[in-house]
Amino acid sequence: MRFSLFVKRLSLLLKRGRKSVCSEMMKGVSCLSVLASFALASVALGLSTVPLPRVDPGAKACQLLKEAFPQLVAFPGSEQYEADIEHWDSTSTQDASCSVEPETADDVSRILKVVGRSDIMSPFAVKGGGHAFNVGHSSTSGVQISMAKFSDVEIDAEKGTVTIGTGLTWDQVYSQLEPLGVMVVGGRVIGVGVAGLSLGGGYSWKTDQFGLTIDTIVSHNVVLPSGQQVHASNATNPDLFFGLRGGLNNFGIVTNITFEAHPQTLVFGGLITYALNVTDGVNEAISNFEANNADPNAQILVEFTSTAGQFTSGVIIFYDRPTPPPGLFDAFLSIPPLTSDVKTRTFVYFINTSGNITLAPNFGYCTITNTSSDVHHVVPLLSHPVALLRTIVQEIISTEAELTKANNGKTVSVNMVPEPFLNPFAHSRGGAYPHEAARPVKPGSPDITWEVDASVSEEAQQAFHALIIHTMHTFAHTIQSAAVELGISSFTDILYPNYALGDTPLALMYGGAENVGKLREIAGRFDPHGVMKLSGGPKF
Repeated sequence: MRFSLFVKRLSLLLKRGRKSVCSEMMKGVSCLSVLASFALASVALGLSTVPLPRVDPGAKACQLLKEAFPQLVAFPGSEQYEADIEHWDSTSTQDASCSVEPETADDVSRILKVVGRSDIMSPFAVKGGGHAFNVGHSSTSGVQISMAKFSDVEIDAEKGTVTIGTGLTWDQVYSQLEPLGVMVVGGRVIGVGVAGLSLGGGYSWKTDQFGLTIDTIVSHNVVLPSGQQVHASNATNPDLFFGLRGGLNNFGIVTNITFEAHPQTLVFGGLITYALNVTDGVNEAISNFEANNADPNAQILVEFTSTAGQFTSGVIIFYDRPTPPPGLFDAFLSIPPLTSDVKTRTFVYFINTSGNITLAPNFGYCTITNTSSDVHHVVPLLSHPVALLRTIVQEIISTEAELTKANNGKTVSVNMVPEPFLNPFAHSRGGAYPHEAARPVKPGSPDITWEVDASVSEEAQQAFHALIIHTMHTFAHTIQSAAVELGISSFTDILYPNYALGDTPLALMYGGAENVGKLREIAGRFDPHGVMKLSGGPKF
């Protein structure tokens, strides 16, 4: 009789929610145990009960992971947890149920077996450098897996390769390689992770010489969703190797990647900034450089920015040797600058002083803060004639003015980064990201960064975020429409996955039904139970 009364009381509490049960009835016993006891008692007594609330799969996975890895799992409030969930853009950071930092591939295997267990199937995310800007791509409300402890860099001088752990950022890698006189084809921005760039494609300062980052990959070591550890290369698991070169996180968790290595000398280059009144001259210099340069060691990267009503142009010039040929960059160096820092320096010094201002959120070349948010997209362009550059400048200025007004005067920065490579696909070796030399589109990257207005409600902030997304689609479409009219783009051209908005259709990133179908078949073969679908990002 006493047990029956206990069950009835528990039934009443359940009507008020699981929190009431846990706070009022558990003393030294886990809430899950209480609920389980109630379920068994109800069946035994034949009582009509309120349906049990669904146990959060993330919380359940975290409980099991804590038991398996007491030293590796962290929860909200701890320093490790905060570091594990942090992303360079606050928009892409989520509050996870817990975080875990595996130390070995065996750890990764055990973690995947927990989150992918049929009675759990917990959302999870894998974070390398944390540079993804789409929410959910490397963040989650479930189990946040941080690869921070996969930080080895191993050089094989005989084979001319470097094997790199996926918890590193490219600037960390470069700092270890430079004293040895070698380098790899990696990211251009400090803070960009090895994993995300390498699994998405990878545009580099060395792309015109050697190809995209994925074109220089020799092999991957991967933990499959089943927990099996495999090697992927052209000779071993070639279909998996194909998928990993541009297919993002659809096939498993990559623990390290082996790249081709190349000799590294001092480099020449740096950042030049210009005021609005010389923009026509800057545009002419950009267009002429792209049309006339034939040296794969030479590259420029452009950023047009409007912030608080002030427009500036930034051009990073780069030559992968200590001294460029005479006259190569004279058109840029002869225009009166706002600032100029161009000289011969080490590659690492160049990255740390020049490469950190582009392809990253900024307010007039100031790094984003945790009170700001950011949205990127991509426009595929074959070239950058002056007419198109003028359209870009006009759209940036007008869009920034409209958004600043809509943001109650809070700072908004509208930017676009044209990337005038020679032919970024000239060294293509295939892969999930279809980059064929015959159609070498270059990924122009529009970006909108804004200061979050903390004085308005969360609903108002979400409405402004929705406005930003809509504006970004409109902005990118306007630029691409102008490019289509000029014959330098097509609405069927591929969009670079690492820049594209989160709602971009698979076919636009992966080249149509045939390639998407192939990738879907590969994903199904290596992940038959759909474990990787529990993580975010584009899914096959």
